Amino acid sequence: MAGVLVALALLMANAVQGEAAAALKGSFRGNAYATYANATAGPVATTLGRSAFQPCPCSGTHGKTLTNTVDSVSTAGGRVLKADVTRSTVHTRKTSTSAVVRNTATVSRLRALDGLIRADTVKSVANTSANARTVRSSLKGSTFVNLRVAGKPIRADVSPNTRIKLSGIGYVLLKHPQRSGNGRSSSRITVDMLTIVVTQNNTFGLPVGSRIVVAHAASGFFRTQPKAELGGQAYAATAKTSSPLVENQVGRAAFIVVGCEGTNGKVRHNNINSLSADPILSSGTGTTTAYGKPLNTGGVARTTATVHNVNLLGGLITATTIKAVAQDTYRQGHRSSSTKGSGFVNLHVAGSPVSANTPPNTRINLPGIGYVIVNEQVIPKASSTSRTQVNGLHVHVTTANTLGVPVGTQLIVAHADSKAFRF
Repeated sequence: MAGVLVALALLMANAVQGEAAAALKGSFRGNAYATYANATAGPVATTLGRSAFQPCPCSGTHGKTLTNTVDSVSTAGGRVLKADVTRSTVHTRKTSTSAVVRNTATVSRLRALDGLIRADTVKSVANTSANARTVRSSLKGSTFVNLRVAGKPIRADVSPNTRIKLSGIGYVLLKHPQRSGNGRSSSRITVDMLTIVVTQNNTFGLPVGSRIVVAHAASGFFRTQPKAELGGQAYAATAKTSSPLVENQVGRAAFIVVGCEGTNGKVRHNNINSLSADPILSSGTGTTTAYGKPLNTGGVARTTATVHNVNLLGGLITATTIKAVAQDTYRQGHRSSSTKGSGFVNLHVAGSPVSANTPPNTRINLPGIGYVIVNEQVIPKASSTSRTQVNGLHVHVTTANTLGVPVGTQLIVAHADSKAFRF
């Protein structure tokens, strides 16, 4: 009996390996997010920095649906934009003869520009499917529910690239798809369901050139497979708290991403001029970078976040500079991680200076608040597919306090993460 069981186990293992080996060759692409504003939009860009962002792994989700949800989004006191629940999903499935990727972004109860634009639901769907001969993409499933622009109802099946003038502001572009690929070896589609474009001086204080995107989804499939799967994210600051006001003020400021295919060997940049959520957090310039490059036998991914003139919790924590650096390299079957360059300048906690040589992951108590972890680093094992992560400062609020910051709140200043491992 034991011999039979062993034989069956080996047979099943070989079958699984055979099925995996016979899977349609290729790699997935894509992501989804609820809202975004370009840097020209100023403080609005901080709040709407790719909220509910969900990337799609190059190797796929193996039939699972990955989800990111944000309970509410609001910027400029809700005048420029506010929405209830926002949700992004990515899903892939692959067999020996086909591959499918479907990524979505859904925004509920949208109100923009003092109600000039309203919708119960804005949903973006990016579909890509492949078989042995063709690869095709579509925006099937993308829709509006009860959309009204300047008081006029807009059909759910409005034609792609419909442009509607917004008096005294500019225009709004509806259901904007962008396609690439040759339909045989690759195909990719990006769908931005609602894009506000500012072309005039306006009462909202939005600079000319501002662009605000609501409900973005992208998907793609390429028959080529990279040697390594890359990835990474960086942002100047973020807040996790029960207070929507604080989360919306901080957002994921200066958010930037390394996709699984890298950045074509170029360094990408994002920045904010300042950040203000007094008395919880304020800062000067925040800069992030992202870099990813395939190598002959693997690849490298690197992200950085640098924040100047940091002031946390009413001056309880101050610093001239906080920097986070995360880098992963996969070469010749081996993964290595580095956080070299992470650190701080002129850091003070509760009035006391903190040495620049302080070891990573040092915990310092914050009287009447909780504690802060300085230069927090998570470095995975070489065999892991987890990300290398660095948080310059990670504040945990554990005590009821005079600042009114809810217990359970976490504040992160200067975050960088990266990954590079075998595809």
